[in-house]
Amino acid sequence: MLVRLDRESDVPLYQQIRTKLREMILSGLLPPGSRLPPSRELARQLGVNRTTVVNAYRALWSEGLVEGRAGGGTVIARPQDGRSRSVPQPVPLLWEELFTERVPPPGHWTDQAMPKVEGDVIRFDWGSPPPDLFPLETMREVATQVLDQGPDPLRYGPAEGVPVLRELIAQRLRLAGMDIAPSQVLILTGSEQGIYMVAQALLRPGDGVVVEAPTYPGALRTFRSLGAQLHPVPLDKEGMRLDVLEGVLAYQRPKLIYTVPTFQNPTGITMSLDRRRGLLELAWRYRVPILEDDPYSDLRYEGQHIPLIQALDRRNYVIYLSTFSKWLFPGLRVGWMVAPRGVASRLVGIKRSLDLCTSPLSQFIVFELIRRGVDHLDRILRIYRARRDALLSALDRHCRGFMEWGRPQGGFFVWCTLREGIQMEALQEEALRAGVAFISGKPFFLEGFDGERHLRLNFPRLPEGRIEEGIQRLALALRQAASRPEPKVEKAGELGTPPVV
Repeated sequence: MLVRLDRESDVPLYQQIRTKLREMILSGLLPPGSRLPPSRELARQLGVNRTTVVNAYRALWSEGLVEGRAGGGTVIARPQDGRSRSVPQPVPLLWEELFTERVPPPGHWTDQAMPKVEGDVIRFDWGSPPPDLFPLETMREVATQVLDQGPDPLRYGPAEGVPVLRELIAQRLRLAGMDIAPSQVLILTGSEQGIYMVAQALLRPGDGVVVEAPTYPGALRTFRSLGAQLHPVPLDKEGMRLDVLEGVLAYQRPKLIYTVPTFQNPTGITMSLDRRRGLLELAWRYRVPILEDDPYSDLRYEGQHIPLIQALDRRNYVIYLSTFSKWLFPGLRVGWMVAPRGVASRLVGIKRSLDLCTSPLSQFIVFELIRRGVDHLDRILRIYRARRDALLSALDRHCRGFMEWGRPQGGFFVWCTLREGIQMEALQEEALRAGVAFISGKPFFLEGFDGERHLRLNFPRLPEGRIEEGIQRLALALRQAASRPEPKVEKAGELGTPPVV
């Protein structure tokens, strides 16, 4: 046996023996089926206690490298696929067999895929701000100013974010009623990173998460990718229904509640103040934390401000997420998280494992843009409000009787519900033929829920004239889809055969 022991080393002798034998097995020097010396014999050869060799053999056995056979001593095991390393059999790698069930196939319902469009198509399907309203000149000035201040924005930054931006965000949130310190603020590479960080920190495979029905598809994808069980709770005009939520909390004992309470994506619904207080009471009673996702609250066009759930929380149950992407430059990828004291410091480690730090250059640019004031925000609020009103007016003129919709007080979206008898598949075909695109409601729901009766329209990206023309095209598609005969349903047979649609 080519085993040399270093008796001056701090590594225990049994580990030295185990390491040497392991290398000989993996390199093929000890092929599968060959026998190791009896423990007593190897101990005599190496001048060690027999127990030392036995412990080394046990370590190899725990790795599956050796096996014991009755009357046959300790034998080198074969590789798990049953083939010898000396007989390579190259075959194509079947990646699909390697993916876990948490990875959805292409085109799965969790993919918020945009319709494939060509030519003159009026697009209500986007969920991002209009590039033609980006303050490009201001951006050029600010970027030059930031770079003129020295090389710091181009270096690695702290994982929790640059201090000046964290302080500025804390100041803004204190004006919104949140009693927080800069140390509770973490800068993120987009707020969706925060959803992943919280899920990674709190959830094990099989743990439950309460989600609204419908809700943001990116959150559904993230929770599912980590093996969470999702428990949907329906919405009414005031937000998440607390009667259903309490039943879920009592029966399912989830680990997290995820909500988009202000100008919700996709419905545009804003949770009422009473509902927010009731949600907190249930979270406190059942000891379940809340993840409040708030990308749209800066975009209010009418109505009174409602306190954030985090601002109402007196017991440190709420983690708050937000972003600048909906009214500044989404490509800068700057969001933030506010976590209770002691929680933020624990989440920094997960942030480091993802990307070390959010781009310091983006952070310094965002800081300067915010510090200069809110002129851009005031401007886009006027424009977005006018575009929302244009969309609602056009829907009322052209689509009344084909579907119903709400009136969001802010945000990006109008949520529509089709009347009975209009099939979503037919409507999508007719819409693309007419040159108009939208998002079906299906990606916003879990399997088994009736997302096919809903559609989401984005209004900030289109000028008022294009909105009018787009809704005229949509109305034409609705009329065409409504005139199609409904799919026939076969009656159940005598033996109880279920009807087939």
